[in-house]
Amino acid sequence: MRMRRISWLIAFLFFSLHLAAQLPAQDKKYLDSLNRLAVNTKSDSVRAELYFTLSDYWVDRDSAKTIGYLNKGIKYGQPYRYLRGRYYYLLADYYAAKYPAKAESNYLKADQEFAGFTTKRAYKQRAMLWHNYALLQQHKDDLKATLEILVKRVLPLSEKGGDNIQLGTEYISISTIFMNLDQFDKAVKYSEAGIKYFQHTPPGQFYLLVNAYLTTAESYYHLDNVAQTKRYLDLAKAVLNKSAGVVSHSNMEIFWLKYHEVLSWHLIAIKQYDAALINIEKGTELATKIEDQYTVQALAFNRYDVLFAQHKYAEAERLLLHLAGQKEIHALADNRLITFNKLSDFYQATGNMNEAYNWLKKSKGLSDSINESKLKSDINTLEIKYHAAENQKKIAGLSAEKKQNLLTLKNQRLANWLLTATIVLLLVLTGFIFFYYRSYKKLALQREINLKQQATELAQKQQIEVTRAMLDAEENERNRVARDLHDGLGGMLAGVKINLLSWAKYNKNMETQDFELQRIISQLDGSVNELRNIARNMMPQTLLNYGLEAALKELCESVMDRDLEVDFQAINISKEIGLSQQISIYRIVQEILANILKHAGATEILLQCSENQHRFYITAEDNGKGFDVKSSNLKNGLGLANIRKRVEYFNGRFDIASTINEGTTINIELDV
Repeated sequence: MRMRRISWLIAFLFFSLHLAAQLPAQDKKYLDSLNRLAVNTKSDSVRAELYFTLSDYWVDRDSAKTIGYLNKGIKYGQPYRYLRGRYYYLLADYYAAKYPAKAESNYLKADQEFAGFTTKRAYKQRAMLWHNYALLQQHKDDLKATLEILVKRVLPLSEKGGDNIQLGTEYISISTIFMNLDQFDKAVKYSEAGIKYFQHTPPGQFYLLVNAYLTTAESYYHLDNVAQTKRYLDLAKAVLNKSAGVVSHSNMEIFWLKYHEVLSWHLIAIKQYDAALINIEKGTELATKIEDQYTVQALAFNRYDVLFAQHKYAEAERLLLHLAGQKEIHALADNRLITFNKLSDFYQATGNMNEAYNWLKKSKGLSDSINESKLKSDINTLEIKYHAAENQKKIAGLSAEKKQNLLTLKNQRLANWLLTATIVLLLVLTGFIFFYYRSYKKLALQREINLKQQATELAQKQQIEVTRAMLDAEENERNRVARDLHDGLGGMLAGVKINLLSWAKYNKNMETQDFELQRIISQLDGSVNELRNIARNMMPQTLLNYGLEAALKELCESVMDRDLEVDFQAINISKEIGLSQQISIYRIVQEILANILKHAGATEILLQCSENQHRFYITAEDNGKGFDVKSSNLKNGLGLANIRKRVEYFNGRFDIASTINEGTTINIELDV
C-alpha cells in the first residue's frame, strides 16, 4: 500500500509545484491573447517567455504544440542565459514521462544555466528542477539517491527561494519517502517541520496543510502513538471542514478519502469497531464516487479486520471470498497471494482446517508459480550462458587448430618479422627524437612568451605606480597652491578691501570718492571671487568637508547658466571611498564637463554617477555638435589623455560614443 502512496504523493507534489506556472484559464480566448502578445511584442526575451508559458500549458495536452512552442521560445531566448535554462527545464519536463534519460540530461543542463543567478526566482526554479530530477530517481526505485537530492539540494535551494509553500512541500516529500522505508521517527520529524510552512496557506491551497496533517498522523499510527495520531487526524478534519465551499486547486474529495482510510486504521487500533465500520462505509462511498478502486479494496480489507475482531466470521468470510474473486485482486500475483494467505489464516482461526489447508495449498501453488516463473527465467539465463560457453569451446578448438597450422609459417617468417620489428623500432625511436625536439622547441618558445608577458605586466604595474605617484604629487601641489592662494593672496586682498573701506570712512569729503571707490571695491570683490573659484577648482573644499556627492553636485551647479542645463543624478555613492580616489573621480568629472563646455556647444548635459559592489560608474551625455571618434585630434587631445590616465589608475574602462550633430556619450567604469 505504501509503495502506491509514495508514487501518488510525489506526482501530486510535482503537480503542486508546477501549479503556479500553469495558466489560470484554459479557454481559447486566453491562449489566443498570449499568442498575439508573443507576435506583437518588440522584446525577444518577453516573446520567448510567452512561448515557454504556452509550451508549459500544452505539456500534458498536446506534445506537438509543446515542442513547437519550445522551439519558438529558444529561437528568441537563445542569447539569454536564464531563458536557456527555462528551455532545458521545460524540455526535460516534456521528456520525463517517456524518455527519463533525456529528461535527466536536460535537467542538469538547466541547472548549469540557472547556477549563475542568485535571485529568489532562480533558486525556486532550481529547487523545482532538482525535485523533478529526484522524482526520476524514485521511479528507478533508487530511494537513497532520491533522499540525498531532496535533502542536500532541493531543501537548501527552496530555503533560498523563500517560498514557504514550496519549502513545506519538500519537507512532506522527504517525510513520505522515510515513511515508505518504515523509518517513521524520521518521517515525523520532516512532516512536522513541513507543517510550519503551511500554517498561513490561502483557502485555495488548504489541501497542502491537510495532506501534511494526514501524513504525520499515518507516521504516528505506525509508531503506535495513539494520542498524536488522533491529534493530527482532528487537525486534518478541521481544515477539511473549513474547505467546504472553497474553490480549491485540488480535488478535496481525495483528501477526505485519505482521512477516512487513516481514521479507519486508528479506530481499529483502539478497538472502536462500530465507529470504524461507519467510517469505512463513508470512505467506501467516496472511493466509489471518485472511482478509486484500489482504496475501495483497501477499505474492504479494513472491514474484514473489524468483522474478524468482532467474531462475525460468516460476514467476514463472505467479504474475503468476494475480494478473492475480484479481477483487480487477480491482476497482480502478489495481491492474490496476500488474499489466499488471509483466507488460510481465517479458516485456521475458525477451526476449519480443511479449508485452511486448501487455501494454503493455493497460496503455496501461487508462491511456487511465482518462484517457478523466476526459476524458468533463471534457467533460461543459465541455458544461454551454457550455449555461449559451448560455442566458446568450439571457437577455442578451431583457434588451436589454426594456431598449429600457422606455427610452421610463423617459424619461416620469424627472421623477416625480426628484421621488420628492428626497422620499426628504429623508425619509432627516430620519430620520438623528432617529436621530443619539436616539443622542446615549443616549450622554449612558450617559456620565452611567458617571460615577455611577465615583463610586460611588470612594466604595466610600474607604469601604474608612476601614474599613481604623479597624480598624488599633482593633487598635493594643487592642494598647496590652493591653500596658499586662499590663505595668502586671498587674505591680502581682503585686507586691502578693509583698508579702503576704513580710509573712505575718514575721507568723506573727497570729490568723486563714491564712484571711484565703489569701482575699486567691486574690482577687489571680483578678484577675491575669481581667486576663490581658482582655489576651489584646484582643491574643492566641499569634497573635503562633505564628500564626493556634494562636491559633484556643486561642480554641476557652478557650470550651469541660462543657456546650459545640467541634470546630475547620484545613485548609491558610498562615503567609504578613499579621499585620493574621490579626488581622482572629481577630476575626471571636472575634465569631462570642461571638454563639453569648451567643444560641444551643448544646451543639456546628463551626468549620472553610481556605485555598485566596489565599481564606480560615470555616464555623461550631451546634446552638442558631436565629433568623429576616430579623429587623430581626439586621440592626441590633452583633456581626454588626462581622463584616460586617471581611468588607468583605477584599472577601469573608458568608452566614447559620438555622432556628429547628435551629441556625445561617455561611459567610464572604475574599480574602487
